[in-house]
Amino acid sequence: MHKIDLHDAADAEQKSAALALFARMQSELSTAIILADAGRDLAFRMHCRSAVECALHLFLAETDASYLARLRADDTVSRKSRAKKYIASTKGQLAKEAEKSLQVFIQANAGTNGKLVISEIETPFPRMTHVYREISADATHVTWTSLLRHVDDSEPGWIQLRIEPKLTEEELEEAASILAFAGLSSIKSLGEILPQFNERYDLVAMFDSYKPIYRSGLHNLA
Repeated sequence: MHKIDLHDAADAEQKSAALALFARMQSELSTAIILADAGRDLAFRMHCRSAVECALHLFLAETDASYLARLRADDTVSRKSRAKKYIASTKGQLAKEAEKSLQVFIQANAGTNGKLVISEIETPFPRMTHVYREISADATHVTWTSLLRHVDDSEPGWIQLRIEPKLTEEELEEAASILAFAGLSSIKSLGEILPQFNERYDLVAMFDSYKPIYRSGLHNLA
């Protein structure tokens, strides 16, 4: 377990959030590698998207001083929406105290607005956002494109369904490459947010370890 003392640090809360994002990115990256080794191609591609999402959040934490406020507002807007829908779904059968508690929360946050849309985060790395959206559409979300992965109509007169569809070599290389780039971007952002982290854990060496993977993916996609 790594320990970083942020007790006297300026913006300690935002820096703590950055560390949490980096930890989650590392978790997603490790899971993606395990899934790739197990031949779970589709799940691997989905977790690559999750790692990219963490990297995009870290970039925003690095470049936008209002990041934490935006993240909290996004969370509150979502909770408010869920509370309203839950009250409506109970059709008046919810216990009075529970409904009152939810209504108090909704009213207290009536003026909270703002949705943090990951795909709209502008970075110097448009490919990262592009691949994030591609994976969202062809793997993570239930779309016509993603459903077609599970259908095999190659044999005339028969339709077979694939529970674990395989990805093309290009899709695997694209996912692996963007996973490595998410690692590069995250390390760079964390080094900017927490320079002391670099001094202790040599982020430059970690950064360099992802470069060959990313460059290999770019070469294979060319």
